[in-house]
Amino acid sequence: MKHKGFIFDMDGVVVDNHKFHFKAWMEFSKKYNFPLDAKIYRDTYNGKTNADLFRMIFGDISSEEIQNYGSEKEHLYQTLYKEEMKPHLGILEYFQFLKSKDVKLALGTSAPTMNVNFTLDNLQLRSYFDVIIDGSMVSQGKPHPEVYELCAKGLYLNPKDCIVFEDSIAGLQSGKAAGCSILGVATSHTKEELKSHVDQIISDFTDPLVFTL
Repeated sequence: MKHKGFIFDMDGVVVDNHKFHFKAWMEFSKKYNFPLDAKIYRDTYNGKTNADLFRMIFGDISSEEIQNYGSEKEHLYQTLYKEEMKPHLGILEYFQFLKSKDVKLALGTSAPTMNVNFTLDNLQLRSYFDVIIDGSMVSQGKPHPEVYELCAKGLYLNPKDCIVFEDSIAGLQSGKAAGCSILGVATSHTKEELKSHVDQIISDFTDPLVFTL
């Protein structure tokens, strides 16, 4: 393998779930009366932590308010997604392939812990990851490189020996800034939208490209 560490974002990569997050955010925006549509969501929300998003929406609010808003929004999302959740196409087979090659895997996500637990435990994916870094563990969300720097550190690898799989522009910028190789996953953005940010792009993990990394 060309890389020693494989680092995966969660939403839009491990699971193709953005339409459910978008539905939840739309319900939330109607209740609290702030502007949101598909373009704003795609260009502004993807890759950001809840803390960053709620401060953007509501201003200088307390940590307790952020936690309360976060719990409300994520309960909306989990209710919408629970009956339809599944791993992204081909990713289970890809995880098994990587494990057979004895490389290290990490999850690097801006999602809150409650959503990481919801996804990994319901889909029985936790055992594949040697390191899990979520939004509660970083002080600065994507596009800041902190999340992927922490993933590489947790894997005891130099970032240059790691590759990051990301669907969001902010996430690709984060992985690149951390010093990792990056690969785009065209779920929340089209290949056309991603191509100015990354050379290698897949739609799902059945793409033969992933087995050459």
